[in-house]
Amino acid sequence: MKIFIVGSTGMLGSECRKVLSGDHEVFCPERKEVNIANWDVVIESLTEVSPDVILNCVGFTDMEASEKEDFDVRKINVEGPRNLAQASARFGCKMVHISCGHIFDGQKPIPQPYFEDDPPNPMSAYGKSKLESETAVRGNSPNYIIVRSMCLYGLTGKNLIKSILAKALARRSKVLQVPKDQFGAPTWSYRLALQLKELVENNGRGTYHATASGCCSRFQFVEHVLNRLEIKTPVEPCRLKDLKQTVDYPANCLLENRLAKKQGVDVMVDWKEDLDRFLEASGDELIKEARKR
Repeated sequence: MKIFIVGSTGMLGSECRKVLSGDHEVFCPERKEVNIANWDVVIESLTEVSPDVILNCVGFTDMEASEKEDFDVRKINVEGPRNLAQASARFGCKMVHISCGHIFDGQKPIPQPYFEDDPPNPMSAYGKSKLESETAVRGNSPNYIIVRSMCLYGLTGKNLIKSILAKALARRSKVLQVPKDQFGAPTWSYRLALQLKELVENNGRGTYHATASGCCSRFQFVEHVLNRLEIKTPVEPCRLKDLKQTVDYPANCLLENRLAKKQGVDVMVDWKEDLDRFLEASGDELIKEARKR
């Protein structure tokens, strides 16, 4: 298959590029070459390739900035996916779009997860933009896959592991406060790329959840990372509201991969298994990067 990946230099996009290029003809234009919010640019780029699949890994993911920069958020998270979905209809190809669990309000009791057909109720500007992006894809592409994931980490781009390491290594003598009442299943971007490959190759259709199995609090996740990397910075559990953030973050970030399991295409594994593999392979590089900050 010819697969056209937009956002191929980001955390997930770079993994998709590696995972898919082994068995497929992958096209990865530079970000400056394809502005997905520009319809003419999108059509011109796709005309040159005539792909079988469009994979959209582009997203405005800064939640706090999303509360203030509505214009940029809508351009990237709503208008861009709409253009790609309309283009997929024109070229008769499949549209694959990445969404997230922030379309839910996170109020379900732990450890009850959210299913693909649960009613959305986003609490943040970012969550609302991702819900709109899903609506744009469903309304414009007759052949689409929407994949919701959460708590992503990887070697490229920003994520919680990199953030916590930077703080821990910069403030060794101080205590890090991390919420004990926010729960999810940390998911390796490489594993999510494998799941996307499975869905594409098995002609998946519709909306899927794709996160690691299992469940942990953010505090448990951070404590596990620091212990595995032998970083002695003390960590203290707190409540989500104690952080006094400007964004309403959901307390329950658990998603159930029900549709993928039903179809026999779920490739996700326990969060600790993948996290340990990632830290074993990339821990030294992550620490080195964090010390440069």
